[in-house]
Amino acid sequence: MQLTHMLTEEQKMLQETLRKFVDKEIMPIREELENDYSLVESVLQKLVDMGIQKGGYPPDCGGTGPFPPTTRAVIQTELARGDGGIAMITGMNAGEFLMPALLAGNKTVVEKFAPPFCGDKLNYGCLAMTDSAAGADSENPVLRGRGISARAKLDGDEWVINGSKSWPSNAGLASLYLTICTTDPDLGDDGIAMIYVPGDAEGLSFGKPEEKMGYRTNVNASIFFDNVRVPKEYRLAGPGKDAMFYYGGLMGIAQWSSACMSLGIGQAAFDIALDYTKERKSGGRPVREWSLAAGMIADMAIRLEMLRGGIFNFGAMLEDHDAYGPPFSNTMISRGSLLRVFASESCVFIVNQALQLLGSNGLSPEYHLEKYFRDAHVTQLYLGGMQVTRYRVIKGYYDYFVM
Repeated sequence: MQLTHMLTEEQKMLQETLRKFVDKEIMPIREELENDYSLVESVLQKLVDMGIQKGGYPPDCGGTGPFPPTTRAVIQTELARGDGGIAMITGMNAGEFLMPALLAGNKTVVEKFAPPFCGDKLNYGCLAMTDSAAGADSENPVLRGRGISARAKLDGDEWVINGSKSWPSNAGLASLYLTICTTDPDLGDDGIAMIYVPGDAEGLSFGKPEEKMGYRTNVNASIFFDNVRVPKEYRLAGPGKDAMFYYGGLMGIAQWSSACMSLGIGQAAFDIALDYTKERKSGGRPVREWSLAAGMIADMAIRLEMLRGGIFNFGAMLEDHDAYGPPFSNTMISRGSLLRVFASESCVFIVNQALQLLGSNGLSPEYHLEKYFRDAHVTQLYLGGMQVTRYRVIKGYYDYFVM
């Protein structure tokens, strides 16, 4: 899928810069990164030095952005080609978790917490959604907030938060946590509260990092809230508005961000298979010259290019509110969600095909494919997984939504 007409000259330069960065700084140490977090932080700091972190924030915060959606797609895709976890962390730190506060005009949160992300040092943010007790219920639009178990109670001028979260990225590392709570499950959407919690808040504690199959460079751990108190101004926007930003700004746009990472992982697996089948011989000919292998490679390429077109088309839609409406509309959430499903399933298909082409060699770290095989399957699990995401898809096609 040709993107020349869809990217600005600046975006093309950034794409080429990141491509060279990934080839130099990530590709040679892909396996080492999964076992040594100091190496991960070294790569992340180099991205900060390049201006990627501060590029997610506007100048009045000290940033140089914010990045338009298509630029974010370039960044996420290119970094995920090297490592999905690094792509996820970079996107989060470069404004994804603070973007709701910027869009909602919460000056208290923005003025206090955005500037450290616009400096020259690596700084972590965290989005805490999934409840330990209820799992993906917190992300399930069918439940309209009634599946959220973390509770927030207003006590004078402070919110008091109790509960726990599982699997959030950067848990224990972040300086700030955007926490999804409910003030009252019976209120449904009006009870949804998005509250920013400083990392040094009293009563905030963390479990040990999870041992995982994939995305090993991305630290996940449980978070525990024991009467954690924060000023009432740290709530994003208020009843009803928080739900709007949760469904659109996070559960909608986050689906698209996930699709970008799936594209990067799929591209890496495709590149490995293409190179391998050129050098590997069967019957005296390169493997990819046999029709069976060529057909498999074609099927990989078809999904990859259709995905690329869909991602950048949706990025352009996100930039044109006059034509397509706001990102929190049911239609836009649906489009981002269906793209995420297609992306994750295409990514898994591509790495599975690549594994068949490499045979037993695909299991060896020497060929790097097994890493992308593991990471690809992780893309199907977060943000509520494939099944909950399909609920978001159908909301854009039904006149009403009752399940």
